Amino acid sequence: MITALCTKLCLSIVAQTDYRPAASKSTDHSYFKNGRINIINSSHQDIAWMDSIGACEIWRDVNMITPSLQIMEANPKFCFTVENAMYLGEYLKRHPEKYDEILKYTKEGRLEWGATYNQPYESMYDGEALIRQTYLGRKLLKKMLPGCDFICAYNPDVPGRAMQFPQILAKSGIKYLHFSRHEPGIYRWYSPDGSNVLAFTPGQYYNAGYPVETAKTDSAAKAAFINYINPWNNYFKTNKIEPNLPFYFSMDWSKPNELKSVFELWKKTMNKDQLPILDFSTGTAAIKALGDKAKFEELRGERPNVWLYIHGPTHEKALTASRKANRMLVAAEKFASVNSILNNKLFDYPQNEFLSSWQKAIYPDHGWGGKHGDLTDLTFRKNFETALKNADHIFQNNIFDIANGIDFKTEGQAVVVFNPLSWERTDKVEVAISAYGLSKTSFKLIDAATGKEVPVQQISSVPTRETDETVTLNFIAGNVPSMGYKTYYLQPFSEAMDEKRKEDQIPLKPTNPSNIEPSANTGTYENKYYKITFGKGGLKSIYDKELQMDLLQTDKFLGGEVFQLESVGNGAGEFSDVQPVTMNGFEKISTYQPNWTCSEYGPVKKSWEFIQQTKFATIHQKISLYENLKQIEFKADILGFSGEHYREYRMAFPLAQTNSKIAYEVPMGVVEVGKDEIKGAAGFSYGTQVYATECSKVHPREVQDWFNSSDANSFVNVSSSVAVFDWIDPTDNSNTNTILQPILLASRKSCHGEGNFYLQPGNHSYTFAFTSGTGDWKNSIQTGKQPNLPLQPVVVKAKPKINGLSESQSFAKVDKSNVIISTLKKTDDENNYIIRLYEVIGVDTDVTITFPFTIEKLWKTDMIEENGTEIQSNNNAFTIKIGHNAIETFKLQLKK
Repeated sequence: MITALCTKLCLSIVAQTDYRPAASKSTDHSYFKNGRINIINSSHQDIAWMDSIGACEIWRDVNMITPSLQIMEANPKFCFTVENAMYLGEYLKRHPEKYDEILKYTKEGRLEWGATYNQPYESMYDGEALIRQTYLGRKLLKKMLPGCDFICAYNPDVPGRAMQFPQILAKSGIKYLHFSRHEPGIYRWYSPDGSNVLAFTPGQYYNAGYPVETAKTDSAAKAAFINYINPWNNYFKTNKIEPNLPFYFSMDWSKPNELKSVFELWKKTMNKDQLPILDFSTGTAAIKALGDKAKFEELRGERPNVWLYIHGPTHEKALTASRKANRMLVAAEKFASVNSILNNKLFDYPQNEFLSSWQKAIYPDHGWGGKHGDLTDLTFRKNFETALKNADHIFQNNIFDIANGIDFKTEGQAVVVFNPLSWERTDKVEVAISAYGLSKTSFKLIDAATGKEVPVQQISSVPTRETDETVTLNFIAGNVPSMGYKTYYLQPFSEAMDEKRKEDQIPLKPTNPSNIEPSANTGTYENKYYKITFGKGGLKSIYDKELQMDLLQTDKFLGGEVFQLESVGNGAGEFSDVQPVTMNGFEKISTYQPNWTCSEYGPVKKSWEFIQQTKFATIHQKISLYENLKQIEFKADILGFSGEHYREYRMAFPLAQTNSKIAYEVPMGVVEVGKDEIKGAAGFSYGTQVYATECSKVHPREVQDWFNSSDANSFVNVSSSVAVFDWIDPTDNSNTNTILQPILLASRKSCHGEGNFYLQPGNHSYTFAFTSGTGDWKNSIQTGKQPNLPLQPVVVKAKPKINGLSESQSFAKVDKSNVIISTLKKTDDENNYIIRLYEVIGVDTDVTITFPFTIEKLWKTDMIEENGTEIQSNNNAFTIKIGHNAIETFKLQLKK
């Protein structure tokens, strides 16, 4: 019944277009009579999945690349395609003696390497991480195999495409894409700026080759080829495509196949049966052979990934490390660049460390789980964690160097607060201060720019001891310059110091201590931004004083309430829609009626928390409101999760909205649900596999830093520490109210028959920042991104420095809020610098970038720093028109 319904839906998608391969019943192949079938011999590979990583490396050597080289030596017409660049490096480590042979066949155009580093879940990674797919793909391949080029990318397994990935490919010099799990066709896939790649899909990637591979006789193989080309006849003819049909001959772990006897039979009967020429090709050559005069179909926008459960929800710790590593690597690049400029020491820029760290940060492909999946998943996680550790080390070293170059006007201790983002911001800071030998000491913080005291709050710790050698302070840093820093002076205070200052008539008072007032536990609290009402297990009400409205509808869930329900499924597989949750075993925290208790009540923030034991875990929740920041911070800890099979934890933000516009951040862009996805459904793939759900209706979704819901002229925005969210009530599909839901954890299973459960027992921690305001998501981009790249403090000894830096400094300013600097880095191959910008709200914009350095020359380049065109600059700034949703890269030569 379900299969029949899916097939019916698919046919409705292609109604009145029976020329399309998925719907065609044609037995005619006459259009191809004078053309070719271009066989793209390949083998679909994950890093692992079919076996352990080591076993798969050996398999690729013994069963894929080495035999391909042997066939090429004997058969000068044979071609073979390896899907990505990673496998070239992997193979040459095992066989350095094969380099000359590989270079020879690659130059001849018979051995092809895919132009990306591997085959990722595209919207799992942030924008710069996706761009590094092309740095470590096409760019690195060109260095490894000089005289060759690589302009075709492969990602045939994943049923999802990032909206901006065609732009990243196109502006990296990659023209073509082979993908699958989509209705068969040849498409120009556009990013919102108009950039595009020409893409081919046979439907399911092994849909073409499997009947040929499994044919028991040459005649059966010949018939399989004919059965494949017949449905394409009218499609090619109608769209005026050159009669050269790509035949993607690739399956999981398939070996190179020379098809000798099939070729011989085909050649004998070709004229009699009016057949096209059968030939070997690469993916690049096969798409080139389609010609440039055809009317290709168009795809525009995001294709939501229906396999999204395989990463964030089922691998929380790994994805948390991944997300932090991506962001911290970019922050480290920015300040390592600044430090090298300030000291005129380009040789100090840690180029090799960045290369190694980016390789680790994007190493995991789409092959989570599988056979020995516990080992694969651990390796993926360790790569992310190592990348994060390296990035943090580089970042801290460079901001420490920069801070020590400041000409401080007051001696003592200074807290220098660094802002890695490209706009001035006011935000919270946490800093650890050495209190060694300063028993019973408080601290004052003085803004160096104004000389005024800044409220500071010591963060309570459990247990607290007077002998602790460090204390952690929390404060709000105001107007920290974009991609720069701001200085605060730290002054310790104790009763003894107070007496001495009184004697010397020096007035100094400590910051107010965090005493909890009796009124803190009355069930409500309000500051100048919000009034909140506590419920048992969440917030009953959040009233926005600026908007003069209650933001929540809490008849089903409380604000910030954690709940869990049944989540049967696997991370990836042959399913055509996201496997939904069910109400079996449903449990929400409010059932237990936990009470909130105030735990902090200071001049910076007020916090409340509770701990509640539930069926499978202990839930610890904490909310904080800031005196001078319009934000409510929700923290949740799942403690001691038992690893119960097929459970899922979510947090609920039930909004008083019914006609919401849902928007969320994707790599270097924003998707509005119902507007920015590809139109319709992805359609027929093969057999009974039909992606029948319209892409606009697929949920949950992958998210980068934030998701947003707006209604009328107001919005609610949630900055997210998780990679997946939903907005539709999972307990009642008829509920029209929006419930924003970060998905915290899901204990699903690998789809491999011998695969592992993704149980994730133990402790997990999450943080979300809730904000609101007028307008829609366009007014929340900056505040949405900030929590995932917080202000970074460094404590240094303050002393004067001749010709030192000022106490506050911006190293790059952007005069338009809709244009973001994604990175500032040293060029890979020259002693210059790269700055990359992207426009985020969809408006053509004239933007000026200003530096405290003199620009000697300026070039606009492609995304991998090649093909530069010199453009005009003005001393320490340049103005450029950046198109709507465009990502643009510029090379700077600075005056020494």
